[in-house]
Formats: sequence, structure tokens, C-alpha cells
Amino acid sequence: MARRRFRELPRERRDEILGLAAAEFARTGFHATSYNQLLDRLKLGKSSAYYLFDDKRDLFLTAVEHCYARYFEAIQSLPRPKTAEGFWVFVHKASLMGFEYMLDDPTAAALMLSVQRDVGLVADLGSSDLLASMNAYYAGVLAEGQRLGAVRKDLPRPLLIAAVRNLAVTFDQWFIAERAAAARPPSPASSAKLFTQAARRLVGNAEPEKPSASRARTHA
Repeated sequence: MARRRFRELPRERRDEILGLAAAEFARTGFHATSYNQLLDRLKLGKSSAYYLFDDKRDLFLTAVEHCYARYFEAIQSLPRPKTAEGFWVFVHKASLMGFEYMLDDPTAAALMLSVQRDVGLVADLGSSDLLASMNAYYAGVLAEGQRLGAVRKDLPRPLLIAAVRNLAVTFDQWFIAERAAAARPPSPASSAKLFTQAARRLVGNAEPEKPSASRARTHA
């Protein structure tokens, strides 16, 4: 991702660079965006830019990460669930915030859609800090769901993480496309309800955990 010198820039300048980059990538897509023209718009010489980013891909991934950052910060403020049913209420609220965020920031939504349209770019994200942070978030949520008895335990954790992440990406793509083209576009509330239902069917714990033999003897 971005080099240390970029992280040392004043926040206003970092936000300016990433905001302009996100808008340009969202408008023309990653491959069609001219790196040199983008640097001109950012008022950066190529030699100066090298001290901030490795290349166009590095700037693109940093801009994508910046778009996701506000959402991940917001969901950290949600109260943590204490029951299995409360866990799915949490999932619904988190997904609702995500869909609302896409409407609040059309540039971020368009950039996310451009990523999802390009399978090669999505694969590239596999080595990025963004995917690592997303996986860490999903891992934490799923572990909490398992602890509360809301999430199944019969599948490997990496498989559960990949399943939920891919489901979320699919819903993001569907929501953005439908909002742009459908005569009756889905609302954030209805989309969050659908996502929660789909996630529950995919990774939900269908049966309550049975008490262990020792606990059964204790209560016999």
C-alpha cells in the first residue's frame, strides 16, 4: 500500500489525493485511467509520486481502502451482541449501515463496483492490506457468532470467512447496479434484510448446541 511518506502528509492533503483518485478511477475504471494524467490532476510529478506510491495499482488500492475505512470505523460503534438472536440483529444493523454508506458516498460506491467488475483486480486485492483487514473483521464477527451459538461450527473458519465475504461483495454489486438501473430500486433497509436472511441461511447455526454429557449428568 502507500509508502511512509504518504502517511506522513497532513490529513487534508491525503484526503484530497485519495478523493480525486477515487473519483477518477470510479469514472474511467482502473485500466482506462492514465496514471500520468491522474498525477497531473493531483499536482504531483512522477518522481514525487514515487515517494508516495509504488505505481498506479498502489494508488488505486489505497483509494479503495480509504473508501472502506469510514464504514469499518462506523460499525465499530455498534453495541456488541449478547445472544444468538442479538447477533443477527447486529448483522442487520451493520449491513444497513453499509448500504446507506453507498448512497451517501456515490464515488465510493462507483469505485467499489469497478473493483467488483474486474476479477483480476479482485484477485490482486488478495495481497493487499484491505483484504487482510476485511478478513480480520469477518473472522472476529464469525468467532463472536460461534461463541453465541448463532454461527455454525461444522465448517473450517477460512471457508466461512470466504463465504461471507463473497456474499457481501455480491450484495454490494447487486445493490449498486439495481440502484442505478431498476425502475423500483431496493432500499438500504430491504437490502439489509435480504442480506441478513441470506447470511443466516449460509452460515447460521441451524440447530442449538446440545449440552455435553457431563452437563447432562449434572442436570439429571
